[in-house]
Amino acid sequence: MDAEGYVDARGTYCQAPFVMLKEGMDRLAGGGVLKVDVDNAPTGEDVRVWARRMGHEILGEEKEGEKTTFSIRKGG
Repeated sequence: MDAEGYVDARGTYCQAPFVMLKEGMDRLAGGGVLKVDVDNAPTGEDVRVWARRMGHEILGEEKEGEKTTFSIRKGG
C-alpha cells in the first residue's frame, strides 16, 4: 500500500506524537494514507485511540523489533 505521507514518531512521548500526527494528516486529502513509525507500546496505543477518535481508519500495523508502523487512512 502506498502512503501519501510519513511521520517518524520514534523516540517521542506525551503530546509530541499527536502534534506530528495532526500535522501529517493535515497535509493529506480525505482518503489519503499516512504511515507512522513509533517505538514504544504506550505511544502505539495512543495512536490507535487518536485515530479512532479523529474518525480515521487504521489499515494495518507492522511490527519489526521495537518499531511499529501504522498505516492510517484519513477520514472525511
